[in-house]
Parts: sequence; C-alpha cells; structure tokens
Amino acid sequence: MSEPAYVLDSTAFYAGIPYQGSGRYYTTYLVLEEVKHNNIGSSFLHSRVHVTEPSPDSVNKVKMTAMKTGDAGALSQTDLSLIALAMDLSIADGGVNLVSDDFAVRNVAKVLAIPLAQTSIKGGAWKNIVWKNYCRGCGKEYTNPKLTDCPVCGTRLVRKATG
Repeated sequence: MSEPAYVLDSTAFYAGIPYQGSGRYYTTYLVLEEVKHNNIGSSFLHSRVHVTEPSPDSVNKVKMTAMKTGDAGALSQTDLSLIALAMDLSIADGGVNLVSDDFAVRNVAKVLAIPLAQTSIKGGAWKNIVWKNYCRGCGKEYTNPKLTDCPVCGTRLVRKATG
C-alpha cells in the first residue's frame, strides 16, 4: 500500500502537517510564496514537499466551477492553483486529499469531486455549505456572482452560507 498523498494549503504548513506526518505532500509555488517567511528551510521543505504547478486546463475548469458555485470572488490565484493541482493529481493518482480550512476552496473542490481532508486543520468536522448572494435592503436573492449591488434597491449585496 502506498503512502497517502495530500495537496497542502498554507494553513497546513502553519499547522506543521508536512513536518510531523508521513505521506506524500504537494503544493504550488504560490502557496510556497505565502509560507516562505515562516523560516522554513527550503532544502527541508523540498525534501518533504513536491512543489509543482497545475495544468492551465485545470485552472480554467476551477475558475468556471467557482463562477457557478458563487465562490469566484472569494478565491485568490493561490486558491485556484491549489484546487487545480489537487484536480490534476486526483486524476493521475486517485488517492490525493486536499488539505485546506478555506470554505470557498472546499466548496469548489467538493463540486469538482476532489477528495478533501475530513477534519479541519484547527480541529472539528466539516459541514457542506451553499453560498447565496442577497440584499439586506429588500431581501432579494441573486445567483449572478458578478452583481455587487441590488438592481432593485441599490443596497450592496452580501454573501451568506446556507444549508
């Protein structure tokens, strides 16, 4: 049986996951940029973590999915690269789990059928959520993630988690 494989978000590095566990670890260069100030020895890091980039096709698919789920505005380039890498490795390896505490990252990954770590890095179980944009002024809900203001009353739209 081969070692489990994980795609790591920056929070996994702060929690010490690649330094204390066994397994194959992957991340992107953008995540590495976020954690490099954490005094991580680069030779140690590269001996434990495979740093690579996702395919452009996967990045595009993640962007399209994030638009559909309403998470596009909450995802950074780093988040997009992380989800896309997990998608690439899931297709190639089949046994890769994405490790992230970011709700938007997890939502998009779930829609793309990317395996996720079952507990949060900070502890506790995850629940599935759906994001909706709504107007606090008139209460109308919208599915278009590009809308920022309510066309009915002009109030700024907010995002809320449901179900």
